[in-house]
Amino acid sequence: MPTLGEIVAESGGQILLLLLGFFVICRFWLNHHDIMRNLVTFDAPLFWANAVWMVSIVLLPFTTGLIGTSDSSDPATTGLYIGNMLITCLAALAMEWHVTRTPSLQTPETRGTARLTGGVVAAIALAIALVLAVLVPAVGPWALLLLAVDGFVTKALRRRTEKPGSPRK
Repeated sequence: MPTLGEIVAESGGQILLLLLGFFVICRFWLNHHDIMRNLVTFDAPLFWANAVWMVSIVLLPFTTGLIGTSDSSDPATTGLYIGNMLITCLAALAMEWHVTRTPSLQTPETRGTARLTGGVVAAIALAIALVLAVLVPAVGPWALLLLAVDGFVTKALRRRTEKPGSPRK
């Protein structure tokens, strides 16, 4: 019978994937919280965009696990994983877009402060990563490193497009 140390040593890759999946989902949940925290009500379009977001979150552990159980250069597996992340991102972007276009959903003090820049930049980065991972299989999940710069790009774009003193989200 194997010891706990042997089991952990043998399962190291799976444990890392579990942690990766946790951090990816955690990041999406933080973004979701940012969208929802200033709402006073919900409507049907927001409900359905949120439902798509929730389904994509539920699927993330499955698609993350596929990365660990298959060849990481398999474009179908990597494409499914990155595509799942892209759907999650696009659903969040749809929610944020709807909230910005429907001021009655927002608290009076936060109306007009929502920005789409971060969601758009992340969606573009994920779309590029998806195309790269599928068309250049050797890149595999490493294409997701594009997400490492989305925060910098978002900040730079916001500095260029926002007026000094304008409210930020």
